[in-house]
Amino acid sequence: HSPSTSLTKYTPSIIYDGTIERIDPTKRLSDRALLPRDDTVRCLEDRARAFQGWRPHLYIERMWAQRYNASGHYRHHYDWTGSLARGGDRLSTFMVYLAAECEGGGTNFPRLRRPVGEAWCRFLECEGASEDDKEGITFKPIKGNAIFWENLRADGSGYPETWHAAYPVTSGTKVGLNIWSWYQPPKRRAGR
Repeated sequence: HSPSTSLTKYTPSIIYDGTIERIDPTKRLSDRALLPRDDTVRCLEDRARAFQGWRPHLYIERMWAQRYNASGHYRHHYDWTGSLARGGDRLSTFMVYLAAECEGGGTNFPRLRRPVGEAWCRFLECEGASEDDKEGITFKPIKGNAIFWENLRADGSGYPETWHAAYPVTSGTKVGLNIWSWYQPPKRRAGR
């Protein structure tokens, strides 16, 4: 089954600033649905861990599908908060496009340099960007594609280059799947 078609319990998406969770449609306008941890989702978790296989003690956060209808967006933000309030921070992100029957809705990284070559235009918005304007990239929402990035350096500080946004959907619907990875050190036994 497909997470994008089997979900009916969407609720407004929240934002988290490292201290509190809240709904703010001026910053984030989308709906989210928590995926049940069935065999399909557990397989996705295993694949996300395997992709990052060199990292021991990697934990995959519960997965949420994000639905963006017309005007849906998420203003520029980080997936890391720099807060230890929840016992750590998000090491990495997968943004998977489950459905993309839409106009607009690209994922923008304004602090990344656009790669050279027309071949990238299959995946990136290239219209209107000159060779002199190499800062910033926007990934096209293409069903079945995914973007992966690391949020944190080895010392635990965040990469400023991961500042990103979901540009507004101008028509139609986009559905994405967030897969966030956390480092979860093993628990020490009492008395040792």
